Amino acid sequence: MLCCALGALAVAGCAESSQTRVQVPLEVQGTSAPGTPIETLGAVPVTLTRADLAFGPLYLCAGAQAGGLCDTARLEWLDTVVVDGLDPTPQPAGELYGVSGLVQSWMYDLGISAQLTSTEPYVLEAAEALGGNSLVLEGSAVVSGVTLPFVAEVRVQQTDTTELGVPVVRKSSSDVFSEDVSGREQALQVRFDPATWLRTVDLRPYVEFRTCAAIPSAADAGVVCDGLVEWTCDAVDPPVSRDCAALGQVCVAGQGCAERVVIAPGSEAARALRNALTSGTRPTFTWVEASE
Repeated sequence: MLCCALGALAVAGCAESSQTRVQVPLEVQGTSAPGTPIETLGAVPVTLTRADLAFGPLYLCAGAQAGGLCDTARLEWLDTVVVDGLDPTPQPAGELYGVSGLVQSWMYDLGISAQLTSTEPYVLEAAEALGGNSLVLEGSAVVSGVTLPFVAEVRVQQTDTTELGVPVVRKSSSDVFSEDVSGREQALQVRFDPATWLRTVDLRPYVEFRTCAAIPSAADAGVVCDGLVEWTCDAVDPPVSRDCAALGQVCVAGQGCAERVVIAPGSEAARALRNALTSGTRPTFTWVEASE
């Protein structure tokens, strides 16, 4: 990557004479504990049982704005790690390497990185562990009294509309981030909150209360859900119903009886999750100073 190369140059020979080589431990952590209710769009409560995020690589820049202007990457961590968003305990991820001095911005990828030398992004180790995805969520939502198990798999990578070779997530102008790195820091902690990923996700369209009587014409015949009851509507034959609950399943709008909702790539819910990861509330960066 552009910043990777520049960072390596900075460490190898571009450091000012007053700078020294440093390494700072990097720690990652989640926020929400399993079973903690999270409110999504429309005041729909969600309980997560899994919230795994592929994080990395990470670059810390001298300038106030990361991105293509990050021509003095002071510290970098070129590895990846799967962050358990439901574990608030800090976990070691590796070491940030670079040179001492002021850092004022950051940027990172989510397990999938683009290189200037290739048109195809690289799926790194953490994303590979998640089936080639940046984020995997599992849990259940309560929509109009119906408990709806779901799974979401989200892939975040550079696209034709983003800057090739530059990490997809960058510090926004409103984020406060500044540290004169000396190498004596105990750690840099990065904390992720799954609640911020779900705030704009609308799960209500997956539940419906319709019967065949509500089908306006033969052209619209098919499967509808009346809560947990699946109805197969036909223009000629009488409607047929199945009790999804009796099968240990739920009735998914547009699909019928299923074990759970699969939030498909390209769906509104998947796009909302991707946007939350790339341009929503950022993780919290905290410098842990060494004890005297």
